[in-house]
Amino acid sequence: MKTITLTHYIVKDIAPSPWNKTWDNLVGFCTDMASKVAKTGFQLRARQSVLEELTEDNLMSGNLVTISAEEAGLPETPIEDILELELDFTACPECRTPGGQEFPCRTFKNSEGEECQELPRDFFFEAVLRTAFKAKFGADHCNGSCASCGGCEKEE
Repeated sequence: MKTITLTHYIVKDIAPSPWNKTWDNLVGFCTDMASKVAKTGFQLRARQSVLEELTEDNLMSGNLVTISAEEAGLPETPIEDILELELDFTACPECRTPGGQEFPCRTFKNSEGEECQELPRDFFFEAVLRTAFKAKFGADHCNGSCASCGGCEKEE
């Protein structure tokens, strides 16, 4: 059975609610969907990666979620690239360094123009579905973008 790994990046000693809610949604999704995804030949793995150094790059990577299926040749890819989400950084009063300095939070805009700082379960569902399809049928068949082929339809 191949593994689809969802990795959530956080920065040491920083835990704003958008990051915590993303992690809770990710763990809940993996728990709820594990048996369903297993029927397709994949297992889900949620992991959290703690970035130790307090740098601007690491702060900008806080709340990043990536997906990979290494055994299927699919490298770690940010969820916003898989789902074609617009990424921005917006104010978040809870996003503060241990020294108290505020920094912007990763913010996603979906195709309907809705913005969110915490990633909802439906983002994980769609990203895992696309990743599993790509892993099962080959990277050449699906580039992760439904716009590239008009979506997944039953061929006759």
